[in-house]
Amino acid sequence: MSLYNPPMHENFVPGYQVSAVPYVTASQISLGETQTHTFSFVTRFFNVKNRGATAADVIVVSFTENGLTTGNYFTLEQGESFRDEIRCTSLFVSCSNGSNVDYEIVAGLTSIPARNMLLITGSNGYEGVG
Repeated sequence: MSLYNPPMHENFVPGYQVSAVPYVTASQISLGETQTHTFSFVTRFFNVKNRGATAADVIVVSFTENGLTTGNYFTLEQGESFRDEIRCTSLFVSCSNGSNVDYEIVAGLTSIPARNMLLITGSNGYEGVG
């Protein structure tokens, strides 16, 4: 008799109850450029910090690439950071003002493979993501 062992997916609670695996990156982005950060595993939390040198350095972050053009993003001015416990598999970062803006992303990854995460898009009924 075989057992049905369903794969871990975005609602696999034990995956979020254990300590997360660290993911850390720092990058620089130019005006009008978009950078994609794709995680191998679903995030348990993430933190994005704008490390820009001047008050003019502004970045925007979205969960979908389309969100950057439809206004479904959050804005980080120089020195600001955003942290929340949100499960996602990618972040899209764009520079809306300034040039060569430094930023960093720290994320805690679960053991849930990104391929098992549901597709979060506006066309799938998720409002406010793009």
